[in-house]
Amino acid sequence: MARKPLSARDPFKVGLVALGIVFLLGVAVVLVSVASFGAKSYTAELEHTAGLRVGEDVQVHGVSKGKVTGIELSGRSVVVTFDLDSDIDLGSESSAEVKVATLLGTHYLQVEPEGSGELADSRIPVERTSVPYNLQDALEAGTGALTDLDAETLAEALAEVADTLDAAGDEVGPALEGVASLSQLVSARSEQTAKLLQAARDVADQLSSSSDDIVGLMRSTNLVVAEITARRQAINLLLTETRRLTANVDGLIGDADRAMGPALRDIDRALTALRNQDRTLRYALDTIAPAVRYVANATGSGPWVDLYAKGPVIPTDDMLCRLGNCP
Repeated sequence: MARKPLSARDPFKVGLVALGIVFLLGVAVVLVSVASFGAKSYTAELEHTAGLRVGEDVQVHGVSKGKVTGIELSGRSVVVTFDLDSDIDLGSESSAEVKVATLLGTHYLQVEPEGSGELADSRIPVERTSVPYNLQDALEAGTGALTDLDAETLAEALAEVADTLDAAGDEVGPALEGVASLSQLVSARSEQTAKLLQAARDVADQLSSSSDDIVGLMRSTNLVVAEITARRQAINLLLTETRRLTANVDGLIGDADRAMGPALRDIDRALTALRNQDRTLRYALDTIAPAVRYVANATGSGPWVDLYAKGPVIPTDDMLCRLGNCP
């Protein structure tokens, strides 16, 4: 069947179809914007909102894991609806707490997964939720203290505070601006702060799990310190006794030196005399040695002495007779 030319179609019907398509596209966009892919929806009952608003973070162990999607009044409590990443499983005893994120008044919902199994009806009852403060409880707790205050003194104090703040107005403004800048910086670094807190928690868990080993190490350290102290005392005693022994030996050597001094001087003189006698005897031996050799040579051929004399050294018989000694 041949299509009708565009000019032959009914403009009213074309407009209705276009409006229908635009409407469907708008609905799809809204659904996509509000749908939470990869997340689970939970509810928590609170005594009051404590300033919590839709769109603020939901944190687990200090890490952002979801968003607050709705807040509505239900009887005498407030029901908060929030989405949480699907990798977080809330047990049967899970709890929630509203906490202040910055000094500027931003908040977040802190969820603590606890217990086994699954969270009943995906709902945290009011018994396991808490808020930063309860105005009614604060008023009831402060009523008794307010009745004990002196109204006139309190008025004077407040007047003095007002005067001080008025005088320091120029300084208070920059201070508040600095606090605001600090809050913005903390808010901008929330993810890094969360990672830092998570790392600190891991370190704390590790220290907690190793507490027995740490205690044992400390006890062993005490034993080592006690042993070192005992050894130090022993070494100190040894040094003291060594010093005393040194003093005694020094005194003994001094006494021996006074007693042995004269004897050593006499021995030195005796050694000097002996050295002199040794030189004399050595000279005598050197002198006698040739004569002894001659005597030994003369008497070595028999029981007589060989003597050689040149010339008329020994007198003849005639000469002896002339001298009156004839045989």
